[in-house]
Amino acid sequence: MAILEANGLTKRFGGLVANQDVTVKIEKGTITAVIGPNGAGKTTFFNMITGFYVPDEGDILLNGKSIKGLRPDQIAGRGITRTFQNIRLFKDMTALENVLVGIHTRLNAGILGILFNSKKVRQEEERARVEAYKLMEYVGIEHIANEKAGSLPYGLQRQLEIARALATNPEIILLDEPAAGMNPRETVEMTDFIRRLKRELDLTIILIEHDMKLVMGLSEYIHVLDYGRKIAEGTPDEIRNNPAVIEAYLGKSATEAS
Repeated sequence: MAILEANGLTKRFGGLVANQDVTVKIEKGTITAVIGPNGAGKTTFFNMITGFYVPDEGDILLNGKSIKGLRPDQIAGRGITRTFQNIRLFKDMTALENVLVGIHTRLNAGILGILFNSKKVRQEEERARVEAYKLMEYVGIEHIANEKAGSLPYGLQRQLEIARALATNPEIILLDEPAAGMNPRETVEMTDFIRRLKRELDLTIILIEHDMKLVMGLSEYIHVLDYGRKIAEGTPDEIRNNPAVIEAYLGKSATEAS
């Protein structure tokens, strides 16, 4: 059964059609990749799923219910979270405080309790800090809990962004180029970590990634975009041998020469 359905999504920016009639179904508990050349519309697709853009046409269903038009925080509250191609951490806050931002989407404190610093609010905040630290332990970055996010190496910032996304307690996590900028060893570690997220947390994972070795080794199913349209879908073996996909990546002249 599909946990997430994007049906006929179209997004225009003036005369530019970034996505056109894109339909994608994601099954619960799977690792799915959305791939395509630069400018294919992959991040626009993610932005519509997570509420940063509202589709001009089409609908988005989560567990059979439309989430089209909801704000990003409302969609996060319903179980979809994400990371970004360009890391978006609060750089002047500590790593622990960044994870707490994710947890605060689930806290129940009211404005009066916060203003008067009530016992209930203090207890809830303390539980949140404990949970945030446990999440950092799970990701393997508890040792940098009190360091400023902006001072961390690139790889640790990537891990911290994932920890913050996990703090919203999602059903689905969208990873936008999780291995970008990583060396081969870090890429292998990230691949193993994504598998662990699925296995241990029962997450449904959707990723955008340009590292085809990672995509083919990690994904169970792949959707391919080119110039805003979906041109193919299938298993890694089916995508690897699909003429339309080969042409999109290598160019028509290259495929004709072969």
